[in-house]
Amino acid sequence: MSEPEASASAASESGTFEPVEPQVVAPPAEPAPELVAELDAAAAASKSAPSDAAVQERLWRAAFALDRWLFLARGSDDEPTPFALRTDEGAVIFAFSTADRAHAAALEFGLPEDEAARMLAVPLPGAAAWVASYAESGVEAMVFDAPSNGAMAPLANLAAMAVYISQNPA
Repeated sequence: MSEPEASASAASESGTFEPVEPQVVAPPAEPAPELVAELDAAAAASKSAPSDAAVQERLWRAAFALDRWLFLARGSDDEPTPFALRTDEGAVIFAFSTADRAHAAALEFGLPEDEAARMLAVPLPGAAAWVASYAESGVEAMVFDAPSNGAMAPLANLAAMAVYISQNPA
């Protein structure tokens, strides 16, 4: 997949966007355990009620409550891109809440150990716009915390979710 031409940006509370830069890290600091626990509880509820909008909103609010999302890094450190695979739904980028989850998924995807340890840390809320910019390269969706949680969102929805969540606190 080629890199998108548009610059990635972060939604401010007013709905405007500010540029964000992904940072190659190995391995980053983990989020607070209570944030991961809420994310996992929301993911479990989401699997039980996939068509319940309130349950899905809880899951994505938990994902957006993190300080940053992690992506498996591909390419050079100077011009990194997120790992993507072609699935039945089209090309998909994978994002993760923790380095352990990203590393385990990378190994399951068949990446060698040295590549499985390379990650991009992209701060929120800008991570949503950054990954959404890959739609210009033909990416259809993002899957969060695969395979354990595996929540999927079309890229077209991510930036709008970030703005909605920032403008409508729970």
